[in-house]
Order: sequence, then structure tokens, then C-alpha cells
Amino acid sequence: MPDSISLSASPIVYHIPLAWLEAYHGRSLIVRSTRPPELVARIGAEDLDNLAYVQLCSLPSDTDTLMHWAEGLAIELLLENPAEDFARLYHYAKLLDNHPVRVALPVVAGFENAVKLALSLQFAVRLQVGQPEPPLVEQLARLLDDFLHRPTVAAPIEYFHSLLFGLYHRKPVSLWAIQEEDPALIRYVDEEGGERLPGKLATADVDAEPAGFVERWGNTLLGECAECAECPFFAPCRGYFKWPRRDYDCAGVKTLFDTLQQAADELRGDLGAVPPAMGDNPQ
Repeated sequence: MPDSISLSASPIVYHIPLAWLEAYHGRSLIVRSTRPPELVARIGAEDLDNLAYVQLCSLPSDTDTLMHWAEGLAIELLLENPAEDFARLYHYAKLLDNHPVRVALPVVAGFENAVKLALSLQFAVRLQVGQPEPPLVEQLARLLDDFLHRPTVAAPIEYFHSLLFGLYHRKPVSLWAIQEEDPALIRYVDEEGGERLPGKLATADVDAEPAGFVERWGNTLLGECAECAECPFFAPCRGYFKWPRRDYDCAGVKTLFDTLQQAADELRGDLGAVPPAMGDNPQ
């Protein structure tokens, strides 16, 4: 299974309902549906090369149609009510035999147990994190500790995974991109065919070019928000946690950033202390 599902292959990926597949033929796509048999029936071999992944918006118990379909195609399971529906994940465990599987879920009451079950089933996780209040930040901190230190956690948790390795390699990373909410990379198409901005930006009133939103938002905050101007993690965040409420207190989420930074530094130091293998030293 790949570390994460990447959207980097195309400038813009369109997140579309299955009903709009023909209208977006030839573009880079995420295709969503509530019914697995319809995905299998309507997505042909000529469409697979353009798919980043398919998303199931409901979790019916019958997964047989997906088992041997499009081997290697990534499948994301959308768990909108994690506290109530997380047990449904058991029905999808066998998909890992032929597909990378990721669970996407909002950081709301009850999400922690859902994440733990997903990880125990070896599913990757994408946290739709929003602007978490202190009790949810505490739960995020516990999951981050598991991700960093518990050997049984083998699958990636986003955004932790990509941010950790960006910090480790000292390469620029964007939380907006990791969370699949950067309008320069992804657009959401609603059931009526209307295009809108992704994720938490869905209701944003963006007058200028959407692709430049993240840069403009970040520059605005640097000029107006002392917390952002003084934040050591502004480069990867770019004001992600200040949307939609600019008055959101980032103290809690900054502790998560700090933990990831420390982990990246420790990992770099540990690997740097390992003697090179015999014969690796240049003579």
C-alpha cells in the first residue's frame, strides 16, 4: 500500500459524483458514489488511468463487487458519523487484498475510536480536522503519540504523516494540499454539476482566481494576525487553522506541530548517528 494517496499528478483534480463521469472524461478525477455496484458498472478501463481514487460516501455491507475490480485502485471510505458508523469498517477489511484503502472522517465527538479501529484494520486515515476545540486537540495528541511511537500503527494518518516527512526532509509542505483543500489542486463538483471550492472552503466567497487563494489568505493573515506572523509553523500551515474563524486560538494545534517537529529532528539525528554500511564510505 502506498504511504498516501497523491494528487500531484495533475494541476487540478476534480472530485465528482459518478453521474458526471462522462462530462469530465479525460480529466484527473476522484469519483464518488454511494453504491459500489454502480462504480463497477460505469467506470471503464479507459477511465482508470485518470482516477486518483474512488470514494464511497456510504458504507453498505456488500463489498463483493469491489473485491476483484480494478486491482490497485485506491478506495476511500467516507465516515461522516464516526461515532455511530465506525463498526461498518469491518465489512471492508478484505478490500486490502487488492486495493489501498483509506478512511476519511471528521474530527468530531467519537472520532478517536473510529480512527483506532481503522488503524487496527490496517487502513490509512485522513482526518478532516477543521478547527478543533481543546478536547478534540487532546484526542489528536493521543493519536499522534500512537502514530509516532506505537509499533502496531503501520498505516499513515494524514495530516501527521506528510507533515512529519516534510519536516524531516526539510522540504516545503502545505497543509492545504495535504488535506486536499487547496483550490490550486482540487475542485469539488456538486450533484448538480456546479464547481465549488474543496473542503472547508466550500462556502467561501472568493472573488479573485481560486488557484491563488492560499497565497492570498496567508499574506492577509501575515498582515493582520500577530499570531500567524509570529508562528514558527506558518510556512506549512499558511493559515489553514484560521479558516473560517480568524479568531481561532491555535495554541493547541501548535503543540501538535511542535511534537511533529521534534519527532522529525529526532529521526534525522538518529539516522545521522548510524554508521554507514561497510563499503559506503568514499575512499
